[in-house]
Amino acid sequence: MPGPGPRRPPQALQRCEEEYAKLKAELASLGYLLQGSLRERWMQCGRATCRCANDARARHGPYYQWSWSEGGKTRSMLLDADQAAQCREWILNHRELERLLKQLRAVSLRVARLHQIDRN
Repeated sequence: MPGPGPRRPPQALQRCEEEYAKLKAELASLGYLLQGSLRERWMQCGRATCRCANDARARHGPYYQWSWSEGGKTRSMLLDADQAAQCREWILNHRELERLLKQLRAVSLRVARLHQIDRN
């Protein structure tokens, strides 16, 4: 009969399980996700007689531009203020997703080490 398996500190495993469950709950609460970035731009109109031609503070805008990468190419889209606010929220959700995934991986690695899976 084989001897007992490796000893795992039960408190450490319990803490990992609790942390993992908390992170999964945060993950489940995320809304829609968008990759990319959002820029607010102020632009010159091109008319020589417009104030924006000589005064940077008189430029037109704000104009909102969402940019993202798709198939190795940078894409962009102009948005109105309401669309930009929604886009901003979804981009923040995506960043939160990335943060949560990083933490989930770290907890998983700790559990693997506690189970002596990651021993060299």
